[in-house]
Amino acid sequence: MHILINPQFYRNKIETDLIVLNTDFMSEIVVSGTGARFKFMWRPEDRRGGDDIYIVDETAAAILTAMDTAYAATGVTFNVYVDFDITKTPVATIFNLAEISRAYPWWEDPTNHNYSVIEVNEKGSKIRKYLVNAWFTTIPDLAATGTTTTTSTTTTS
Repeated sequence: MHILINPQFYRNKIETDLIVLNTDFMSEIVVSGTGARFKFMWRPEDRRGGDDIYIVDETAAAILTAMDTAYAATGVTFNVYVDFDITKTPVATIFNLAEISRAYPWWEDPTNHNYSVIEVNEKGSKIRKYLVNAWFTTIPDLAATGTTTTTSTTTTS
């Protein structure tokens, strides 16, 4: 599974200076000056779902290398703040890493490393945003080390 890449590769001037993107949502990667340009598909399973164009400092070769990286974890548990309200008790929630499309700082306090927003592509539904109690740049590390909650099924007889 090829999931998330190092956030310093991508600079999105619209929302924040730093963002984590799931490489499974990228297509049409081309060289652009000294960096690269690509489409970020909101719904890779249905291209009618729209896309964003990213122009980044990282090279196309570095992006392709990141796309070929195998990760140990398939899921991660985050505490989610219901209604984006940090005064409410957070709820532990397991997310499939392959469904996390983007992650970035919380817009209310982008310098506070205790909170981030993740966007989850719930196939057949819509893209949902969650406020979580983790800094967004840790997601690639969690995926790489496998030190997170992983999803599995067990059978009893």
